[in-house]
Amino acid sequence: MGTGASTASTRQWTAADEDNSTVVLQDVRPRTAANENLPPSNDMTGLTKLVEAKNKFMKSREKNTACFQKQLDGTDIIKELYKRMDPTVTQPDCGDIKGDVQLSLKYNHRQQLLLVKVIRARDLVPRDLNGKSDPYVVLDLVPDLKGEGRKKTAYKAKTLNPVFNEIFSFQLEQSRIAETKLRVAVWDHDFFGEDDFNGEGVVDLSKINLNTGTHTDWFILQLETDFSIKGELEISLEYEEPEALFVTVHKAYNIKAGNTLRNTSDAFVKCAISGSNFHHATKVVSGSLDPEFEETFEFQVPREEFSSRAILFHVLDKELVGSNSSLGQVHIQLKYLDLDEPITKRYPLADLKNESSKRAEWAQNAVAQEFREAMYAHALYRHPLFLRGIETKGRKMYSLSSRSAGSSAKVFLVNGIPG
Repeated sequence: MGTGASTASTRQWTAADEDNSTVVLQDVRPRTAANENLPPSNDMTGLTKLVEAKNKFMKSREKNTACFQKQLDGTDIIKELYKRMDPTVTQPDCGDIKGDVQLSLKYNHRQQLLLVKVIRARDLVPRDLNGKSDPYVVLDLVPDLKGEGRKKTAYKAKTLNPVFNEIFSFQLEQSRIAETKLRVAVWDHDFFGEDDFNGEGVVDLSKINLNTGTHTDWFILQLETDFSIKGELEISLEYEEPEALFVTVHKAYNIKAGNTLRNTSDAFVKCAISGSNFHHATKVVSGSLDPEFEETFEFQVPREEFSSRAILFHVLDKELVGSNSSLGQVHIQLKYLDLDEPITKRYPLADLKNESSKRAEWAQNAVAQEFREAMYAHALYRHPLFLRGIETKGRKMYSLSSRSAGSSAKVFLVNGIPG
């Protein structure tokens, strides 16, 4: 995974407009007291490598210095202990994502490069127990046909409104722009363990005009989108006056495998009308990626409500233990349908958890919620007290256990640093 904006990406951003029309050679060295008297040069390869090496060394030194000089607060250890007991403690629920990220996008037609400048983020949800976050941004393309991978900014300490101003480049053919999405995820850097997800924005490049120079905009952060979902759902709709809507779920085609070891799914379909708590569910069809259901359900929907109602379908993989996993969704706005005659059609499955017409999810796991409340209570009341004066010499172990949940976790510190 690339870290930080490269010197090459910054130079490409500056030169993109000129390079779209003609090749212009220019001296892009920063004007400092050390080089202000140097003559212009068209061969920047050696200097660029020197600058990159210097930046790499400085970042490495700063990272190591921060690691060993950081004064650990007891709340960091408390958070990590609870996270190790149950990772869902620090995962966001459906209503626990907010904020925006500001980006500038530019396309170099001659070099076929998509240039992305991550400017800033604002109003993030605090992920640390001190009421702040240490956010950074991760970028990647979907689909990533050129194997560009993920690229990320440096993290900004203790802020909910970070400023990044870093530039990244992606190799992307112009003919592929319309079918490509840019995924922008914000994460909270954790000194212990895994980092925490803090929201994601998906930029549909087909809806952005990259032929008119630079496009700058704010993009709303939402829950993570599952791009591995695939397949179609075949349904029929029929309406009988005064208000009977008949929905038939026929078959799903080429759906995602819920069980990757057996490459099968135990699928069933939930269907509902938006704004209603009532729903129907089909039988479970086990061991198939093309399950057939052939079940019909009736909903009461007055025709005058068509303008504000949608039919929601959710294909799920039945799990023996824990929550069922999503295999994709279909949302159909009734206002766009002519139901004077029955309709039979296949609809593509997608991850639509962020759609505004989605009904509220079930409550979070009860044990995880109790852990979350206990974690914040320990931080608020600064208890236990011995975590406030951490010994910075030798090897120490801190442990946490819950008899009612039957789980425990431990953290080792070596000279004040996680070992």
